[in-house]
Amino acid sequence: MKLPKRIKEVSIDTEIQVGVYPPNGFLQFYEAGLGNGDYFGLYWEFGKENEEPIVCEMIHDEGIIKPSFSSLDKFLEWYTLNDFDYGDEEIDDEKLVYNYLEKGNQCLQQNNVEKAIEFYKASTESFGELSENWFKLASQYKRIGNELDFQKSIINAVISNWAIDFPSQNAVRMLKNLTPVAELKDHPLLRNREKIDFNFGGQKENKNYEVIKAIFTELYELGDHNRALLLEQNYALMMYWETSSFQERNNFDIKEWRNQFSQKTKSRIELNNI
Repeated sequence: MKLPKRIKEVSIDTEIQVGVYPPNGFLQFYEAGLGNGDYFGLYWEFGKENEEPIVCEMIHDEGIIKPSFSSLDKFLEWYTLNDFDYGDEEIDDEKLVYNYLEKGNQCLQQNNVEKAIEFYKASTESFGELSENWFKLASQYKRIGNELDFQKSIINAVISNWAIDFPSQNAVRMLKNLTPVAELKDHPLLRNREKIDFNFGGQKENKNYEVIKAIFTELYELGDHNRALLLEQNYALMMYWETSSFQERNNFDIKEWRNQFSQKTKSRIELNNI
C-alpha cells in the first residue's frame, strides 16, 4: 500500500481493515473523529494500492463510509482551517469524486451532454467504486446511443462498493432491461441479471446470495479479480447484516470469511506487483 507523504501527521490505527465494515482497504485515523464509530480514514480502492489513498469518513449509524477528501493533503488543509477540529469550514477539493459529479450535473442542466460525459468519466477515474457516478455515466451513454459503453458502465454501477453506495433501483432496472451487446453477452452479471433482484434481509431464504456467489466465482475464473473482490465483499456485507440463523443455514462465518478474503487480497496484490 502506498502511504501518503504526510502520513506521520495523523494518528493511524494499528492495522488496515479487511471488511466487511469498514470495507477492505480502510485505515482509520483519529484526527477529527467524532467517536462512537464515526472516524476518518485512508482508503485504497481495489487495484489502486500503488496510488495514494483518498480519505473517507466512517458513518457508523448508516453503516457506510463516504469519500470526503481526494487526498490526505486535502484533509489536513480542511483540518487546519477548522482549528484542528471537525468544523463547518469547507475547502476547494477539485479532484474529489463529488466535485466532478456536480460539474457533470451542471452541464446536463445546460443540455451539454458531451461535456457532462467528460465530467462523469473523470469522476469514475477519480474514484471507481461509487455506484452513482457509474450510473450517471451509463445514463448519458444510453442517451447518445453508445450501447457498449452504457452496458460497461451499468455493470460497474452494480459491481460497486456497497459499503459506500448501494446501487439505486434505477440502476438495477437498467441492468435487468438491457439486451446484451455481442461483446458482453457472456459477462456473468449480464447472463444472470434476471435471476437477481438485489433485495436483502427479512427473508428465510434468499436466492440472491447463491447467484451473486456464482457471479463473483466466475469473475475470479475470468481473471477479473478487482470486480470479483468487490462483489464478494458485497456478498459478505449483506450476509453480515442477516440473522445468525440465516448465516448458519448459508454456512457463513465472518471470522473465516475475513481470513480467506485477506489471503485473496494479498495474493492479488502480489500478482499485480510481479
